[in-house]
Amino acid sequence: MSNSVTKSIEAINRKEYKIDSTARVAGKTVGALIYFDSIVDAKGQVSKEIHEAMGKVMQSVTRVALSTDLALDFCTVVIRDRRQGNELLITRSLDDTKRANAEAVGIEESINRTVFGQGKYKPGPGDSGAFVLKEVKLENFLTEQIVQRIRFGFSKESAAEETPRNSILVDGLFDRESGTRSFRFSMISIKSGDPKKMMLTVFNIINDVLKGYSFNGFDKVEIQDYLNRKKLIVDRQTILDYQQKKVTEAQILDKCLVESQSIQEAFKLFGFSLPQEVKDKDAAVPRSAAP
Repeated sequence: MSNSVTKSIEAINRKEYKIDSTARVAGKTVGALIYFDSIVDAKGQVSKEIHEAMGKVMQSVTRVALSTDLALDFCTVVIRDRRQGNELLITRSLDDTKRANAEAVGIEESINRTVFGQGKYKPGPGDSGAFVLKEVKLENFLTEQIVQRIRFGFSKESAAEETPRNSILVDGLFDRESGTRSFRFSMISIKSGDPKKMMLTVFNIINDVLKGYSFNGFDKVEIQDYLNRKKLIVDRQTILDYQQKKVTEAQILDKCLVESQSIQEAFKLFGFSLPQEVKDKDAAVPRSAAP
């Protein structure tokens, strides 16, 4: 059945959109790959042509995914740049697509639930670079979506604000290696602000996503704020209680906020060289041992 799914996607792209594509199924994920000579235009921006092709191919992938009896959860489109070996990846949950079609989620929220990524691939002769579709797991999809929402949320500028909101560097992963299922997020705030307020903003973004997907297949959430040397460690039950308004933000901060690692670890994590004056300042500040 997966073979008929991929052939249907390729046929729609070829006949209706005049786009050559290669489709794959991996577990409960279906995706399609298309090539362009270059992904960006002369200004270094993703061109209108790429955006339009991206939308058309995603339509064909979701259209087939919604019509098949094959158990599928995620749709992915990969766009590759022949010249530079770059690729763009767009991933959507099939359930989110159904909800958007039923107008159960609005346009803005539907966009927020679409995960955008980028990477590199090793080009082969012609368009023969191997296309190995990776199966998308819900916990990893949610992690990437949360990171994306945090980045976008802190980069938005409101016309009513005199200055932009805090800019932030953030990364995340879903960790099973320690014997527990943990969402782990690390961040560095570029601009000054109330660290507790910022921590709660990030926590609420995480909570809203987990609640929106009714996801409870985890044991805890960790948010590491390196520059302020704070870590918020919240167990699943506390998050569920918070969703049911049984605990407050203040109670979560009082119970779950601890002292954490130094600024030097943050710069190592994100690949920066730490200025000597910052190293000296960091070494001079007393703090509790990292948990």
